[in-house]
Amino acid sequence: MDSIDVSLPKTGLKRQRLYEDKDFSPWVPAQSELEGTRLFWIPVSAFPLSHREKVWITEFLRRMGEVLSRDFGLRTEIFLQYKQITPEMGDSFRKYAQKCMKLLGLGRSSKNDLPSFPTQDQVKEAVDSGKPFDFRDWLGNYTIWFTSKQPEEQRELFLGCGGMTTIFLPPDPKLKPLRLPFTPKLRASFPVFQRTDVDGIITGTLAMQDAFLEKSKKLFGEDLVETPEYPGLAFILPLLDANHFFLANAETRSQWFELFDVYVNESRKDKGLVLAFQKEEYDQVMLDVLESMERDGLKYEVPA
Repeated sequence: MDSIDVSLPKTGLKRQRLYEDKDFSPWVPAQSELEGTRLFWIPVSAFPLSHREKVWITEFLRRMGEVLSRDFGLRTEIFLQYKQITPEMGDSFRKYAQKCMKLLGLGRSSKNDLPSFPTQDQVKEAVDSGKPFDFRDWLGNYTIWFTSKQPEEQRELFLGCGGMTTIFLPPDPKLKPLRLPFTPKLRASFPVFQRTDVDGIITGTLAMQDAFLEKSKKLFGEDLVETPEYPGLAFILPLLDANHFFLANAETRSQWFELFDVYVNESRKDKGLVLAFQKEEYDQVMLDVLESMERDGLKYEVPA
């Protein structure tokens, strides 16, 4: 399969057991050495996730985000692939979309995932064939960034459909959060605060100036600069499965982590979620979160 970057060479993979003195279960560490990168996988029974799987994974991500924010100053950003919004999710998505701020960008898993718009002849041929077709096959992997910071609600609504990507990254130092003079009494006095996510609107407006946007396009979209779609893309997000990590060399993987510190992706190809980072101190974050969940009686049932 074509990789996101141009000509990602295969590296000699030395087979060895990594992290052998640490228990990350139910996350499974990569069994092949990936220089400078920690890669984990957790299996799921299917997409959409079962209720028990979703509850455990939701809580794990919540706790991990909490620790990464508290101890390392990282923020949680959640993305959803448009193509993975099922008819069953449609009403929930439309209802939620009306009250949150979001930006539309492109998710990329290969160099060829921005197809050309179909010609009139191609559309006619598809219709005349009488065979069912999905118009989304002619679309790129357009991806929604929820710039309203509501990770718990977003996971409750959309996690487990096979299309959610979560990244943890430092805030843009040039964007200073606004101190709003909205006291609890003031908020209770005006209906607008009950009807509209005023804080989310302000946060979303700031997100439109975030360095993440142009940085992501530079890292993952240089080959798209001349396409008609490029100027309209707010960002470009890599959609990585385990194979991407194994096929990329250390330099390329390091470039990916210039955009984020921790990467979590629902991967249909891997039949589970992949989680990756490069900083060794995040090992302990994972271990502490897993220990806290075990202590609280939260057990993940690994599918057979």
